[in-house]
Amino acid sequence: MRTGKWIHCCRRTWLMLCLVITMTGCAGTNVMTKPSSSEKIIHYSELQRLGENMNLNDYVLYINKGESIPLKISMETDFMEFKQGHIDIVAKQTLYFRIKMPENLSGDELAKLTKLGARDFSEMSDAQRAKFLKDYMLFVSKDAVNWAPLYGSKAYRKVLGFRGGLLSFGVMASTTDGLEASLDIQTVK
Repeated sequence: MRTGKWIHCCRRTWLMLCLVITMTGCAGTNVMTKPSSSEKIIHYSELQRLGENMNLNDYVLYINKGESIPLKISMETDFMEFKQGHIDIVAKQTLYFRIKMPENLSGDELAKLTKLGARDFSEMSDAQRAKFLKDYMLFVSKDAVNWAPLYGSKAYRKVLGFRGGLLSFGVMASTTDGLEASLDIQTVK
């Protein structure tokens, strides 16, 4: 290894749009065409006005181009952790998210659902995850008509218009900048 040169160690894998790498394509690959009723299309910032334990089945939430939402990040290892608990991600276009869930959930079931986190989801067995995704699903769309399950990579690639993606994590060292780490995510058209 040469001093002063970047030492770069990368691992590449497919991009998972939701950035929760543990949630993989159990949802199927079909694009659903279903226009949304205007009374159930709301800006994501209006969620709190719906009230606690509201059943969000068939609601469509949208985020406008240029708006940001927090992305929670965590790293639990014996040797490193993230200093910040979230970063802000910015939408480059208006995006819509449709929620599918059973309509007849009790208040207790809705309350339990609000406490379900990405870690809980990732710790489910394949069978538990498949059972969960049968009743609960998040769909993504650019037009609020053509929907793809967020966790079905072939469908959301078609709806969002990209072929694939790259995820790379690297650690670099140089005599001028010291030690740095990077995480790069790209779509491939």
